[in-house]
Parts: sequence; C-alpha cells; structure tokens
Amino acid sequence: MKGGYRSRAGRPGWHAKTVSALRIDIRKLHREGYLSGSYNLTWRWGNGATLGVITSPKSITLNYRYRYRESEWQDVNQSVALNRTPCHYGKDRPWFVCPSCNKRVAILYIEKNPLCRKCSGLVYPSQSEDAIGRSWYRTRKIESKLAAGAETWNYYRPKGMRHRTYERLLAVRLAEEQYRDRAFVAQAWREFLESFTKCLS
Repeated sequence: MKGGYRSRAGRPGWHAKTVSALRIDIRKLHREGYLSGSYNLTWRWGNGATLGVITSPKSITLNYRYRYRESEWQDVNQSVALNRTPCHYGKDRPWFVCPSCNKRVAILYIEKNPLCRKCSGLVYPSQSEDAIGRSWYRTRKIESKLAAGAETWNYYRPKGMRHRTYERLLAVRLAEEQYRDRAFVAQAWREFLESFTKCLS
C-alpha cells in the first residue's frame, strides 16, 4: 500500500538501524584520556557484550568475538588508525580512520569488522521516517534548545538566552508546524486520489 505514515520516507523501514548496532565512540575515549598514552581496557555495552581495546596516540586495536546468526564464533583482532585535526582554540580532535573507506569518523560499528556507518550499511532511525515524522524530530530538537536543560519547554524565553536567538528558534518552530500542515494535506490528497483511481479502475 502506498502513502500512509511512511509516505515519501527517505529509507525503507527494513534497513538496519544504528540504534541496534554495537558501536565505539572515539569522543568518549578522548574525554576519558585514553588516547594520550597506551592503555588496555574493556569497553562494555548495556547488553553485556564486551570489547577489548588497546589504545595509543596513533592507533587502537580492537579485540572481540563476532558471530553472524547461527555461524561459528570468530575472533577479530583489528587495528584502526587514528587521525587528528586541529581545533580553533588549540589542541586537536581525534578521529577513527574507517578500515574500509579510509574516511574520518567519530563512531565505528562493531560487526565482522569495525566499520563506519555507511560501510556497515546502517541508517539513522529518522531516515526511515516519513516527512511528517522527520519534521516532528526537528521540532523536538528545537524545543530541547528552548527548554535550556529542563525536561520540557514552558513556552517562555529561557533565562540567559538572547532575544534574537529566542525569536529565531520560535520562527523555525513555527515553520516546522506549517510544513507539517502542508505535508499532511498533501498526503491526504494523494491517498484520496489513489483511492479514487482504484474505484474507477
């Protein structure tokens, strides 16, 4: 059936999502100081899976066991190079170098080999949403900024936020509401035309 809540979505809903994959984030390693020297540590995920990590300023080595569906367990020992880019206010920012495409990335996804998101064939959950769903996602991000650390936005300008910034965020939020209205009308019209065409055929 065409149309519906996935009308004009960016990616098929059956694509594997980033939220379901194990991953390692170089920003966390950097914040905790593990890239300033040589360390041997264990990265743990909430589901109990573990990853052995040996760090150095120029590379890291990942040790883990991988199993695809019902196949045999395989031991993986993969070295991943690091790349650094200078920051505007001194120091530098580290990146993983994807072993497959050699691009700089902040996150590697752990499968048979550690790969970036694109090489792993993963998509973000928002990429499988329709136009209205993506608009709601953008609206929630705006309201999170307006909430300024609180759980919900109280529809007032946060203390310390500039009036110009506040008015800009309000304008963007209003534009998203108008976009959803237009998208809803267009979607309803398409579904009506499809149903009407089926009745005539």
